[in-house]
Amino acid sequence: MTDAIEKEGKSVENALEKASSDLGVAKEELIYEVLEETDRSFIGIGMGKKVKIRAMVKNPETVAETAKKTLSTILELMGVEAVVEVKEKMLMEDDIIHIFLEIIGDGSGLLIGKHGATLDAFQHLVNKITNRKFSGNCNIHVDTENYRKKREENLTQLAMRLSEKAKKTRKPVSLVPLSAKDRKTVHMALKEDKEIQTKSTGTGLLKRVVIIPSKNLSSQGTSN
Repeated sequence: MTDAIEKEGKSVENALEKASSDLGVAKEELIYEVLEETDRSFIGIGMGKKVKIRAMVKNPETVAETAKKTLSTILELMGVEAVVEVKEKMLMEDDIIHIFLEIIGDGSGLLIGKHGATLDAFQHLVNKITNRKFSGNCNIHVDTENYRKKREENLTQLAMRLSEKAKKTRKPVSLVPLSAKDRKTVHMALKEDKEIQTKSTGTGLLKRVVIIPSKNLSSQGTSN
């Protein structure tokens, strides 16, 4: 793993150019953390800004270590006894580093919350903190007790059952309000069924998915 180096410049871009030159890679291959940003003209010791960064070559190992430590710290501060393991790490073609973390708890379900709300909150926090450190090039996935896969399977089965109900009754059928991720699961589960169409309705973070049989499409609209 390439060691991190620290560089100063008149801007983040300028400091990155220096780091890129020293490490022998393109700027796009670096992840960085802003250590210091000072407006020297304001304090009367020079002109313009000075930015200091710590940069390193993109490396899933480094991001995984940081994400794991971040989640472990959050759980510890909450008084939760659990162990965090890195299940998988990869650098995708879009240069986004994906890290999959697993929380090993007592199996009580407290780490999941209603419809995964607690788990989603952990994931959101870890992503915010890790991406701030690594310039927004990371996607951290947090799971426990294989909840994500089970939730997707349950939603897919529910979507299939309700689509059959919509076709049988020839009336639209609505699901309970769902998160964006859960709504996507429902839309994807039914996208190949030409006899129905799905659309999201409502405002806010939680919206309902409506399953509409073909004969109702003209009156209900077709947007997802």
